[in-house]
Amino acid sequence: MSSRRTARKNAFFVLYQSDAVGRPVEEVLERWRLYRGELDPYAIRLVCGVEGEREALDERLGEVSVGWPVRRMSVVDRAILRLGLYEMLFVEGVPAEVAVNEAVELATGFSSEEAPQFVGGVLRGAKNTWLEDGEGTGRSVNNHG
Repeated sequence: MSSRRTARKNAFFVLYQSDAVGRPVEEVLERWRLYRGELDPYAIRLVCGVEGEREALDERLGEVSVGWPVRRMSVVDRAILRLGLYEMLFVEGVPAEVAVNEAVELATGFSSEEAPQFVGGVLRGAKNTWLEDGEGTGRSVNNHG
């Protein structure tokens, strides 16, 4: 079993590829399994969760990314933000700040020089907007999870 950090990175790869090539997540997962083997269960949980909540995630991201509609974000940043926001709002036991920091790490490794600050700012704005105490505990604000 891989670490959660590795699972997040692999989930990001799947989400990015699905968005970049316009293919369903299921198809990307199938190809992943064919060429790389099984994904960690946590990565699959994240991929399927983000895909299932994508419309709601994009709506929320649009509310807190002032001046940057989700459709105008780079595919890399969009995948990272969806993943981070999903983990923050819908995954039990992941503190919001951990979700933010992990997303910033992904942006540092895979996006532009400005991306870590952008990703961190958007996700911290989301945390302050939708989590009761601003800290969050990874619990769902919509009773999903």
